[in-house]
Amino acid sequence: MTPNRTTERGFSLLELLVALTVFGILVGMSVPSFQRYSLTQRLHGTGENLVQMIQLQRSRAMATGQDVIVNFNTTAPAGWTVISAGRSNHVDLPNGVTYVSAIPASLTLGRNGRVNTSGEVVLKNHSGVPDTVTVSIQLSGLALVR
Repeated sequence: MTPNRTTERGFSLLELLVALTVFGILVGMSVPSFQRYSLTQRLHGTGENLVQMIQLQRSRAMATGQDVIVNFNTTAPAGWTVISAGRSNHVDLPNGVTYVSAIPASLTLGRNGRVNTSGEVVLKNHSGVPDTVTVSIQLSGLALVR
């Protein structure tokens, strides 16, 4: 008696190879898009972090009654340094994010909540993705991402 082949379940080797080939093509086409998305999100996240840091240091200056200085380090290692009460804290920019410009190179957040001068910091991906983020700092101390 021969076994009934209609009751057997599973995939043939050819069906499995076709499915794996289609899956490999889809993954291969999506990797560059995911990398671009990741770089863009890293850039926008850095801009948001900069705004959050400025708002936090503004609050710290008003709470402690001492001025806080923020230096934008555009040379290596690129990042920003916060100086307050004789202490400094340096934060590096993430990999792939660089400054286009930081005007002025230093801000003083006063104890009255105001900034000594308005400014603008422009960040970009250095990997060729044409995207920039601009952080504006107003005299009132308000920082915005554009």
